[in-house]
Amino acid sequence: MKHFCLTVLLLVLLAGGGAPRADASSAVAASASAPILLPSSGNSNQLEPVSQEPTARESKPDPGSVDSPEMGEPSADEPESRAVPAKNAPESVVPGTSPGIPEEEKTNGHTDDLESDYVPEEGGEAPATLYDPLEPFNRAMYHVNDKLYFWLLKPVSQTYGEVVPEPARISVRNFFSNLAFPVRFLSCLLQADFSGAVKESGRFVVNTLWGVGGFLDPSSKNELDLPKQNVDLGQTLGIYGLGPGFYIVWPFLGPSSLRDTVDIAGRHFLSPVSYLNPWYAPMTVRGYEAVNDTSLRIGDYEALKGAAIDPYLSIRDAFAQYRKQKIEARKKHLTKQLPSGEEKMPVSVGSGIE
Repeated sequence: MKHFCLTVLLLVLLAGGGAPRADASSAVAASASAPILLPSSGNSNQLEPVSQEPTARESKPDPGSVDSPEMGEPSADEPESRAVPAKNAPESVVPGTSPGIPEEEKTNGHTDDLESDYVPEEGGEAPATLYDPLEPFNRAMYHVNDKLYFWLLKPVSQTYGEVVPEPARISVRNFFSNLAFPVRFLSCLLQADFSGAVKESGRFVVNTLWGVGGFLDPSSKNELDLPKQNVDLGQTLGIYGLGPGFYIVWPFLGPSSLRDTVDIAGRHFLSPVSYLNPWYAPMTVRGYEAVNDTSLRIGDYEALKGAAIDPYLSIRDAFAQYRKQKIEARKKHLTKQLPSGEEKMPVSVGSGIE
């Protein structure tokens, strides 16, 4: 009986000591949530409970959550002026492209700049120029001709003009102009200007017979009205569309171009003076013609040279402009002679610098 009572007492002690170990975790949780008693500031004997619960953190919306509002939609607290519609939201900029450029300008390959603001003058015409690959040679020949003019041709022409009266010098000019009839006649035929060829033929006959071998010019009077045709072979080639080529200055002959050199050669072979004997006779006659013509226009070359910064460039540009205007004037003259209803010229007219 004594052993039985000891056994029961031992079992009761074991059951009472295991209960606190089993509930240790729950006791710790209870103590954590239980308030801590601290003395009050006003009364040291009174204790105030202090909560040990952690401060709740501000919840932030998850950008990836389903409930997060879509970008661009206005919130309840945000004014409509700051809201951006989702469909009008700016797209991401592709690297290598600049934002803000309209699509039309991207396709055109350019944007507005200073060049797009340039508007050429309406009806403006670009000045005529000539390709000048032989400029060193041409400048050398220009200086040669310039010295010949001031040192030889001008003094002789001034002396000649003082001796021979002006009416006589004009008659000599008419004579040499009448001798150049073959060049003008052939140029009119090549330009299909048959009325001009007829007028030139009648003019030659009248001046040769009634003008005392061409010294007088009765055909230019109002009674006959047979003006001289202002044509040449170089002009004819320009009307057919042949360009001037390059600029060249010939010694003793002056400025010219590759195309107008054909006119110089044509004048030589079509002039009766070229077939005079002896061999130096043509050179003598042409020298006298140059002196006579220069005596009637002394001062023109000096005025052009004195007004130019670079006389060589000024003479080159003046020559190019003169030839271009001469060809354009001839084109208009031929167009006026077309029958009504025809729109094209009987010759092939080229474009470009004449």
